[in-house]
Amino acid sequence: MTEEEAKEYLRNRGCADFVWKGGSERLIQRWQKFVAEVERGYCPNCLIDEYWNDLTTRELIHEIGFDEQVKEADERFRTMLTATNIKHYRRDRASDYDFWN
Repeated sequence: MTEEEAKEYLRNRGCADFVWKGGSERLIQRWQKFVAEVERGYCPNCLIDEYWNDLTTRELIHEIGFDEQVKEADERFRTMLTATNIKHYRRDRASDYDFWN
């Protein structure tokens, strides 16, 4: 998907203006920032909904086909996960591609 197609997809999906206008660059930067936050110790006072919102960023990156651009951040995040056999976010999904879940 091209950048323009990605922005159009995000807009049509109902993403906030700042999300779709920022496109893949904004999503990729946000995911990298989130992974760094987890490495330092994710906000202990944050609600689970905030964490799931951050996971939605990764979900959107996948949906627009930019997985390769976050490969390094993904590997860092994957090493911090525990209980990877349990799905907490998007429990309705049967696929295993979404390791961040």
